[in-house]
Amino acid sequence: MAEDKDMNQNEPVNSKDEMLNAISEMEVDMDRTITLTDEETGEEIEFIVNDTFNMNGKEYVVLLKPTDDPDADYEYIIMETVESNGEPMLQTIVGNEADVIYDYYDKLCDELDGDDEESDE
Repeated sequence: MAEDKDMNQNEPVNSKDEMLNAISEMEVDMDRTITLTDEETGEEIEFIVNDTFNMNGKEYVVLLKPTDDPDADYEYIIMETVESNGEPMLQTIVGNEADVIYDYYDKLCDELDGDDEESDE
């Protein structure tokens, strides 16, 4: 699980809904970055908040992380929003659940981009 450390907001975020609202209200031209701390290693990693979505009553945040891959500028990571001790947190998704969530998000993106597999015949 990673801890939400900095959302470039002046006031602390007190609930999951407030966190999601703060993310969605960021201006497009504003630097939409968030710094997360890996609880196992203590490493701080900066991400770009790209999107949020709901699935089966749970809320997720899509984060972009710069990559060294010359074929891709960013890799995306989806994290679940949860509360721990009353504090909003982002939690890593693992196992089969991750596959389902990533597939769902890919389908959402395809629908928004109009890349469905239907033809105009």
